[in-house]
Amino acid sequence: MPRRPPPSRRRAPRQERSQATCEAILTATARVLVKDGYEAASTNRIAQEAGVSVGSLYQYFPSKEGLVTALMEQHRARSVADFEAGLVPLAGQPLPVAMRALIRQVIAVKRENPRLNQVLHELMPRMRQWGLSDVYSQRLFRVVRAFLAPRFEDLRPQNLDMAVFILVTSVEALCHTAVTERPDYLEDEGFVEEIAALALGYLRPEPAAAPVRRAVRERTVRM
Repeated sequence: MPRRPPPSRRRAPRQERSQATCEAILTATARVLVKDGYEAASTNRIAQEAGVSVGSLYQYFPSKEGLVTALMEQHRARSVADFEAGLVPLAGQPLPVAMRALIRQVIAVKRENPRLNQVLHELMPRMRQWGLSDVYSQRLFRVVRAFLAPRFEDLRPQNLDMAVFILVTSVEALCHTAVTERPDYLEDEGFVEEIAALALGYLRPEPAAAPVRRAVRERTVRM
């Protein structure tokens, strides 16, 4: 059974000074996780890094788990909000143009702080053990679905929800693996082109492939 989810905060900061303190604590949490890893991190170490007392930290965050949860929420919320904003000017663009722009945007997020992205990605299974659902992934799926829905009649997949899941998961996995194994690809426009070819080939294959698919279907029907 999963543990009860740890609350991300004891109380929300209302005053500007309190908000600045919380931001400093979360920034320090990110630095400590990147430098020391989750197991070696502690509230004492994070408070020291943030330049605040442990008592001040506990005013806002109940535990190390709460700190990590709040950092994850902040990071994911900003990433999805940036992605959603980037979709707005692409709504009327041809699918190949829009797809390349979206892939560049995903890569830009990964490139901004690759080590932090890697650490938070590795902590996702632990978050699930705490019983936390990734509401930001669900929001990302909804955003991409809304983007593809007006184009659905021109796409090959018949199940839009499944197509969104396959597309988002594939692009995210490729970009994350590049962060950990081939960071040089994040600077290579050829990487964008190859992911776009993969995505577009899945969503809307070249017309020349259609007769082949028809022939396969006809043979299947006759069998």
